[in-house]
Amino acid sequence: MTRRRWTGIVTIMIVALFMFSMSACAPPEEAEPVDPDEVEPDEPMEVRVAYSADATNLDPRLATDVSSGLVNDLFYDGLIMWDAALNIQPLVAEDYDLTEEAFTFYLREGVLFHDGEELTAEDVKYTFDTIRDPDFEARNLPLYEPIEEIEIIDDYTVRFHLSEPNAPLIYYMHVGIVPRHIAEQEGDEFLQTNPIGAGPFEFVEWSPNDYIEMVAHEDYWGGAPNIDRVVFKPIPEDTTRRVELETGGVHIAFPVPPEDVQRLKDDPDVDLQEQPGSGFEYISFDHTQPPFDDRHVRQAIAYAIDREEIIDHVYWGLRDVAYSPIIPQSWAHNPDVPRFEYSPEKAMELLAEAGYEDGFDVELKISESDPRREISEILQYELADFGIDITIIEQEWGAFYDDILEMDFDMFILGWSAQTDPDRGVYRQFHSDNFPPEGANRQRFSNDRVDELLDLARTTMDVDQRQGHYYEVQEILAEEQSYVYLNYTVDFCAVSPQLQDFEYQTYFQLFGLKDAYLEGE
Repeated sequence: MTRRRWTGIVTIMIVALFMFSMSACAPPEEAEPVDPDEVEPDEPMEVRVAYSADATNLDPRLATDVSSGLVNDLFYDGLIMWDAALNIQPLVAEDYDLTEEAFTFYLREGVLFHDGEELTAEDVKYTFDTIRDPDFEARNLPLYEPIEEIEIIDDYTVRFHLSEPNAPLIYYMHVGIVPRHIAEQEGDEFLQTNPIGAGPFEFVEWSPNDYIEMVAHEDYWGGAPNIDRVVFKPIPEDTTRRVELETGGVHIAFPVPPEDVQRLKDDPDVDLQEQPGSGFEYISFDHTQPPFDDRHVRQAIAYAIDREEIIDHVYWGLRDVAYSPIIPQSWAHNPDVPRFEYSPEKAMELLAEAGYEDGFDVELKISESDPRREISEILQYELADFGIDITIIEQEWGAFYDDILEMDFDMFILGWSAQTDPDRGVYRQFHSDNFPPEGANRQRFSNDRVDELLDLARTTMDVDQRQGHYYEVQEILAEEQSYVYLNYTVDFCAVSPQLQDFEYQTYFQLFGLKDAYLEGE
């Protein structure tokens, strides 16, 4: 029962008791019955969320950016999810069996899409079949290549036959299940702007770069949310997000910029939640064109950048210098790879060796973000000492992301998050099969040994062997400097104390909204 309905019932009881007490003091007269439909309901419980960039796609099969993932996790449920400790938890699938030959999922009965139709094995098969169809152009397609065939056993049992063992695949089965009947009836593009899933909240409206509105899915299989309505508001400016939270305009604001961390920690009217980051921030290059087709130039850039200064100036010392794409919390992280610490002398030597002793001109693309703007300005200043003239191009997120996918850049700054299995931190970014639009190897890096090691690490279930493969991958990537790693992320989320039973998580950050509620409403 929702809090709204319970409050309504309590109101009826109070009215009835009041009428009874009055009847004991007044002459008997015929009481008029109370019509529950005439009792004024409470105001709808609305939670407002400020985040840094608008979503780009509301179809979970196609969306790969963080902002889209945040809202899609509320519209859609996948077969599984993972908790804060990265343990797999059942979701639409109430149970599953995993072998080297096949993954079998047993679905819950009575899971309803937002249009009232039941989710069955047909929808699961359709979702993953479309992802695996090259013509559909899902950007995560390479992650699902081990799936050879999807077999429907019955309405509530679906089996994924594998062409070979695949250790990380279970983590990629979290993708939201889409309704086959809607996708086929309306066309694949429909769900990109009109999501219909089986998650705890239903889509209402999307006004791009303004808001995304959703309401509670009253027939959600896990119980209706306490919150009636959620509104996401993309606010790129850090200060504006903070002010919106402090003045009550929103109940959740993230990310929190480092300069606001201490202020919000000291504010009794803000609950500042912190989690170790799930990724890293980096600079990358177009490997297909001079000067960045030469690894000596990439190494020179790595030596020329004072990353400690960037962390102190931009992140107030709250992050650590990064040197590998596999985060330190992972069992596969190699702490002994070369670190390319700040050395202007080595940078000059490498540029001269590559034939660029006089430097060169280059464009650096970034998305709208105060930290990225500050980082780019520091890079512009530092690299000018080496004759490298940087033109900074700052773009709205959607335009920036399109340019990255279409390889319209010289250099860019981005981050990678949601690293669960270590495969998530390296396979799509560095395997040569993963050039865009399907994959995330946006810089077109290619190395035969890296390809071989990444394939081996995926196809063995032995953790020690996988660790050895990933250790070598990290050593090669450090030498190649396909990315110049800047820092490992730390995540802060500012929450109004009025919002109860909400815990920010690096993974599935807002799934907790299903059980949250606003105190006093």
